Amino acid sequence: MEIYEMSLGELDSGLRAGAFSLSEVFESLVNRIEAREKITQAFIELDLDFVRNQIDQINSQDRATRISGIPFGVKDIFNTKDWVTSYGSRIFEGHQPLCDAAVVSQLRSAGGVVMGKTVTTEFAYFFPGKTRNPHHPDHTPGGSSQGSAAAVADFMLPFAIGSQTAASVIRPAAFCGVVGYKASAGQFPLNGALTLSYSMDSLGFFVRSVEDLQLLRNVLLGVSPKATALKPRKIGLVRTPFWSELDSESQLLIEAAGSDLTESGIELIEVDVDGQAGVNLVDAHQTLMAFEVSRSRAAEYENHREKLSDQFTQLVEVGRQISYQAYEEALKQRDSAEKRLRTEFADCDLFLTASAPGEAPKGLSSTGDPKFSRAWNLIGGPSVTLPAGKGRTALPLGVQLVGHLNKDDDLIAHAGWIQRNIQLGSSN
Repeated sequence: MEIYEMSLGELDSGLRAGAFSLSEVFESLVNRIEAREKITQAFIELDLDFVRNQIDQINSQDRATRISGIPFGVKDIFNTKDWVTSYGSRIFEGHQPLCDAAVVSQLRSAGGVVMGKTVTTEFAYFFPGKTRNPHHPDHTPGGSSQGSAAAVADFMLPFAIGSQTAASVIRPAAFCGVVGYKASAGQFPLNGALTLSYSMDSLGFFVRSVEDLQLLRNVLLGVSPKATALKPRKIGLVRTPFWSELDSESQLLIEAAGSDLTESGIELIEVDVDGQAGVNLVDAHQTLMAFEVSRSRAAEYENHREKLSDQFTQLVEVGRQISYQAYEEALKQRDSAEKRLRTEFADCDLFLTASAPGEAPKGLSSTGDPKFSRAWNLIGGPSVTLPAGKGRTALPLGVQLVGHLNKDDDLIAHAGWIQRNIQLGSSN
């Protein structure tokens, strides 16, 4: 195995054992970036000599934390004091923040080194950046955390941070074939990150092993190591109202995963999250998101409308037409759904569902459909996407595991068990 192929945990173990140095880790990643970045185009800001100088100042044998000296990527909606941050927007080209976003500052304080800024869609919405799917450059990597997902999938970084408001971590993780984690809303501070929806924005990570998710949470939260694999007792299978829109390979994949879980002694039940009359969580998410975006990004709309994409302009204008009463109703539907998960389905350790409608679509003008994550993001709990083989055109597929609000550690432990013990995959 090449050094650049190693997970975050494997890099830490190798460094502690003296199997290689931080300089060797960095140069291995540099070689990979030089070979692949021109194809994948995951970075919007990259200065390898600048990063090399930082790495040279760190002693490989004197690492304070498990991420000390290890490079990572930062989605370009998070402020960085020494890298331009443009939020994927023409309005902010060349913008240099005075300080880091909170999570970037935390990771740096723990010894992590920013390798570069990764491409995002405009204001983390739908208008795509330049990044391509590393498995096939004619296909989208997803959005909006497209650069972070693609860089980790293409072995240019061991981990990268992203964010999610609709499906901006889960969908690109599935399309690119990596592990993606969307934290419970409010689990981590988002100070210094661009606000899209102030009630739903959440931090996310892209890694290649579930164990790395817990490692990063431990570093950010300052907690002792926790179990990284815990067998679930009961799982809710959620087909969603859009099951017929899921491609046949993904349907078979989820059915097969459910069968394997049952054969492993785990109880599997069918769950209808939208199971109340008049409830449409996807519509509620769209209402809430448009309403909040039209307010959080009002300054850009009022002062620089000519530099906004048609997609973003339309979102703001739709949001301005939504009444506060309609917004309140969307909040009520969110709260009702979250209560149902806590009461009717409290005995489910997690929920199994689709990450995306199928493989990454061909073309770069769209980032794909987020509908399989909208409802879950509305509710606010954590989600993890696991790579699950490949579809009919040999592009990655994923399955989504969803946990209860603020039960992120439990979800990650269950996901770790599933990744180790269940053969996720599909026929080509």
